[in-house]
Amino acid sequence: MRKLWIGVCVAAGLLTACSNDEGQPQQTVSAPKPVVCSGPVVEITGADPQYESLNPSANQDYQRDGKNYKIVQDPANFSQAGLAAIYDAEPGSNLTSSGEAFDPMQLTAAHPTLPIPSYARITNLANGRMLVVRINDRGPYGNDRVISLSRAAADRLNTSNNTKVRIDPIIVAPDGGLSGPGMACVKVAKQTYALPARPDLGGGMGSASSAPEPVIDQANVRPVSNDTLQSQGNPGAPNASGGFLGAPVPLQSGVLESSEPVAQPTQAAPVTAPGSVQGSPAPAAAAATTAPATPAPTAASGSYVVQVGAVSDESRGQQFQKKLSQQFSVPGRVTQNGAVWRIQLGPFNSKGEASSLQQRLQSEAQLQSFITHAN
Repeated sequence: MRKLWIGVCVAAGLLTACSNDEGQPQQTVSAPKPVVCSGPVVEITGADPQYESLNPSANQDYQRDGKNYKIVQDPANFSQAGLAAIYDAEPGSNLTSSGEAFDPMQLTAAHPTLPIPSYARITNLANGRMLVVRINDRGPYGNDRVISLSRAAADRLNTSNNTKVRIDPIIVAPDGGLSGPGMACVKVAKQTYALPARPDLGGGMGSASSAPEPVIDQANVRPVSNDTLQSQGNPGAPNASGGFLGAPVPLQSGVLESSEPVAQPTQAAPVTAPGSVQGSPAPAAAAATTAPATPAPTAASGSYVVQVGAVSDESRGQQFQKKLSQQFSVPGRVTQNGAVWRIQLGPFNSKGEASSLQQRLQSEAQLQSFITHAN
């Protein structure tokens, strides 16, 4: 009997040691699990992860449509897979949960519970493409989508509204160090090369790292017509055509050049995630009353233009062209080619000027482009 009482006392003592003063069990906080990589390290691009303070108003637990949402407190132990939505409203037509103006050309995304602002690696599970995006908004709601991607992010990942993706957070330390599930087997690409100087339309578009172009005596310049060229039957000999004879300097790897743009397929209007906090495009009536934007100035003359894309909607093309013209301080235009509208920057008097802009588009905006004649 005495042994029984001793056992009861010991058990009671253990229970007391496991409780705090309020009688509530103590919680053990586990350290974040280290990222383990068992395969090759892949370099990925996208938004540049920067340390940012959390937005106090955007990181409170909340309720929507009778459902409770708890903000993720430990992104190191979070990973999610599901369908991605695409949000493609007009630039500046809506404010995100972070208080910023929405811009579909930025690599951003909306998530119901990830911290704002934060970063995540998004993987297209259909093709394996990966991209870093910045979470700056809440949503989507009212459907089975787990994240809403900006048009720029969706285009680079090649996703549709029925594409399954995986979300892996990237944690940025105050000293800039990157960790978390999103850094497993990857490293974020860093641009270490010097960017070209801003264009000078009056005196050319030389870059900071390139030597100035030699001065050419314009009196000795004679126009060349490809119609006068003869093949002579040799392999690789030039034929009469309207194409380029060759760039004066080698182009960067991956830069395309063509005398006629490649036909680009038209895309159906993307479906905005229903019920998203990001809102919806402005009504047609409101758009009709908006004063038309003033187009960027166009150069009076020039032989070459840089084409950055083609879209099926003229107004969307005009907005994209105006944004690029303002960002790179160059003229531009939107021209129709069948069912699509071509977005072009220029014209420029020399191919060297056009090539310099090509390099800036690639390095500063990650945009592929090609040079063509200004018709």
